[in-house]
Amino acid sequence: VVQEIVELRRIGFRFIALADDNFYPVTLEDLEMASRRKDPRQLHELEAIRAERFELMEQLARLPKDLIFFTQITMEAAQDSEFLRAMKKARVRGALVGVESVTPDGLKDIYKEFNVAGDELVERLRQFRHNGVAVLGSFIFGLPSDRSDTFSATVDVAQRSEVSFAQFVMLTPLPGTIDFKRWEEEVAGKEALVNGIPLTRYWLIPPSDRPKVYMPHPSMSSEEVRQRTQTAWDDFYSFASIWKRSRIVGKVSERLAFLLISKLYRQMYANTGIATDSARVSRASGTARWMAKPLQRFFAAPKMPDLQVPQI
Repeated sequence: VVQEIVELRRIGFRFIALADDNFYPVTLEDLEMASRRKDPRQLHELEAIRAERFELMEQLARLPKDLIFFTQITMEAAQDSEFLRAMKKARVRGALVGVESVTPDGLKDIYKEFNVAGDELVERLRQFRHNGVAVLGSFIFGLPSDRSDTFSATVDVAQRSEVSFAQFVMLTPLPGTIDFKRWEEEVAGKEALVNGIPLTRYWLIPPSDRPKVYMPHPSMSSEEVRQRTQTAWDDFYSFASIWKRSRIVGKVSERLAFLLISKLYRQMYANTGIATDSARVSRASGTARWMAKPLQRFFAAPKMPDLQVPQI
């Protein structure tokens, strides 16, 4: 991993995403449970995995100071101050956190009851910010327990939690999930055909003709969920909200860049409707490219062809 990062920095890249589904592979609770079970073998394995991650972060910290890293992480990391300090030292400045839902019932819907809700959720998310890690919070709408007021309540929690970015996605039946199995059973024998392909095999439909597929909701139509989801995007990414969040950076030029990046993120991920055709995607991509052009200088860096892998 470090060798690949060094090679990227040699040719001028300085913002790098560490594409790990969970950058925090061993939680404090994992260690505590192994200890309580008096299982020295498992405890040793977990401690070794944790030590490897700290070693990686130590190596990252020794790389050029202009390198900035982003990753994905679970909420449990907010309780591990030692790990957060190591992330800060390694310049892991951003992390996608799967919050999913801000209500206890919503967390039950997605089998994530180990996450927290309400004010406790707000405080957990703030811990990342207080340790120099900007959070991209990911929230799901359209869960069976969602009501009409869930959307605004979710935006409110995202704002109070001081997350720098947020994405609001509609519940989609992804192959291999319980949701997909339930949806497939519900529409069996009556699913629509697109180009002769059953909607339950939507990934086989050509992208230009592929409709958006969402899980049916018990009390709201897909269109209502879609409209309320778009409103959540609009509220979170309003100019006033973005400018307030931009205080995490210092200079006015950096705050303006933060504003533009926020608007770019919203343009790329929230402007498609319930069905996306190729022309619509092309327009969205063209606008995104136009918005991104002024930001290129913030992401480029002078090449360092002689950079070597640091030794610990």
